[in-house]
Amino acid sequence: MEYQCRIYYSPCPLILACLRHMCPYMRIQCKQHSQLSPSTSADGSGNPESTRRASIHRTKVVEDLLAVFMDSSIIHLTLKMDFVNENAIDDNGVSREVYTAFWEQFLETCEGEAERVPRLRPDFCEAEWQAVGRIWVKGLLDHGVMPVRLSKAFILACIHGVDSVDVDILMTSFLNYLSPVERSAVEKALQGTMEESDEEDLLDLFTRMGSHFLPAKNNMEPAIETMAHKAILQEPKYIVDCFLTPMSLVQLKLPDKDSVLSLYEKKKATGRRVSQLFETTNVVLSQREQTTFNHLQRYVKNADQAKAEKILRFCTGSSVICVDRIGVCFNAETGLSRRPVAHTCGAILEIPCTYSSFPEFRTEFDNILSSNYFEMDIL
Repeated sequence: MEYQCRIYYSPCPLILACLRHMCPYMRIQCKQHSQLSPSTSADGSGNPESTRRASIHRTKVVEDLLAVFMDSSIIHLTLKMDFVNENAIDDNGVSREVYTAFWEQFLETCEGEAERVPRLRPDFCEAEWQAVGRIWVKGLLDHGVMPVRLSKAFILACIHGVDSVDVDILMTSFLNYLSPVERSAVEKALQGTMEESDEEDLLDLFTRMGSHFLPAKNNMEPAIETMAHKAILQEPKYIVDCFLTPMSLVQLKLPDKDSVLSLYEKKKATGRRVSQLFETTNVVLSQREQTTFNHLQRYVKNADQAKAEKILRFCTGSSVICVDRIGVCFNAETGLSRRPVAHTCGAILEIPCTYSSFPEFRTEFDNILSSNYFEMDIL
């Protein structure tokens, strides 16, 4: 059974200690003194019109966030959000979690594998697609959150037009769009090393894309490029056109193809990159603290991309890199009260220094990350 504790912020250590004992895997959404009050704007002018507040249901985050972003003026306002029935104050951490949850659910409806492309859907018209574009823009500009699984070629076309997408980036995105089996067949076709099983897989792909026969070998490369253009740019062209208006707001930040590709690379979570974000809040560590920090570095550095994204989301609310550092502090908790606690607003990870070995540390972290427990519980 999972205990879910919801209280308002109290500085009393005894209360916090009791709550932590009740809910060993809880995440704390921290409250900082810079938090805006309901009547205070982002610029301190006291004008409530410059701040918009929104309550989002975690189970229908796509529907709720789209409703907020149907208003085009939201892009210029300070937006503060919270999850319904989750007691937390938004000082960046909650917003990062909202945008991350939105893209996680939205991408489930998109076509593709490692890179995905939105598909036309009957319940979305121009207004809804423009709202999705605004969510992409505001998440990036306000919090550094962006969906790295959205096709690079697709996003480049949304910012700078379809003509800005050259063959190299188109084919890179297309190969990442395909399943591993399809990708292997296409790569072998381009290299001229196909076997009989590869031809069957390639024919299945061409059939799915609307052609019922394989092209001649001397025409294979242009045929595959045409198929890539259709899947990545032609079929979602209406969506690209809808995104163009809100995406124009990032053209100064992302003036060309190289800046877009660089952004994708910087945002992508890998074990090594995430491990380099961790810094201890104290300069001098005890032997137990140093050993625990070494365990943390080892655990994160050897993580694959999926685990690295979970670690990053646990600590910051976002599965892409959007902070310069993650502070690490220590406690001496033992028994049932021992567990790591993430303060997502300040990107602080509090971990016990009472692990007897790396396997024990690894097992506890694996259990927490595998639970997918992303609920804001305490202020």
